[in-house]
Amino acid sequence: MPACSRRNFLRIACTSAMLLVTSASHAQSKSSVEGIRLEQAEISRQGELFQLSGQFKIMLSPTLEHALMRGVQLTFVQAFEAERLRDFWLAESLIDLTRSIRLSYNALLRQYYVSLSGVSSTHDDLASALDAVGDLRDWSVLNVKQMKRKSDFKAYVRMYLDISQLPKPLQVNALASSARWQLDSGWQERKFKY
Repeated sequence: MPACSRRNFLRIACTSAMLLVTSASHAQSKSSVEGIRLEQAEISRQGELFQLSGQFKIMLSPTLEHALMRGVQLTFVQAFEAERLRDFWLAESLIDLTRSIRLSYNALLRQYYVSLSGVSSTHDDLASALDAVGDLRDWSVLNVKQMKRKSDFKAYVRMYLDISQLPKPLQVNALASSARWQLDSGWQERKFKY
C-alpha cells in the first residue's frame, strides 16, 4: 500500500472540504426555495382588541404540488402564543390560539379554493392561493382585558402543514419521507408593549 505524501493528503483534504461546502450551500439554497417563511408580522390595537397582521411566504415542494393537483386537500395551521414578561418571575402565559386554513384544487374548473373559518375564496393560480393561505390579516388575538398596562409582551407566531389531516395512506408516506411533506416556519418571536 503506497504511503500518502503530505502534499497529496492536503490536496485530498481541501477537495473534500470544498465538496462539503458546495453540497451544504446547495442544500441550503434548495431549502430556501421550499417551505414557509414569515415575511412580516405586526400586532396593533384596534379598539378593545389586539390584531395580528402579516404574511407568510409559502413555497410547496414538487411532491405537495403534485398531490394538490391530484385532489388532495392541504390543511395549514397558523398558531399564536403570547406572554407577559415579568422582572422577577417567569413570563405569564396569556393565550394560545390556532386556526386552520384549507387549500384545495378543482381540476374540472381549474380553480384553487382557500377556506378559513367557513369563508371560502376562489383563485385562478397557485401563487395567489398560497398568498391567501399565508395571510395573517386582521386576526384578533388578544383582548385588552387580558393585558396589564405598561407591560412588555412577547408573541410567538408559527405556520405549518398539518400532515394529520392528509388521507391515511399519504400520512404514512409523509412520516417516512418527511422532507418532501413537512412544511414548518418554526416559532417566530415578536415583542410589543401596551
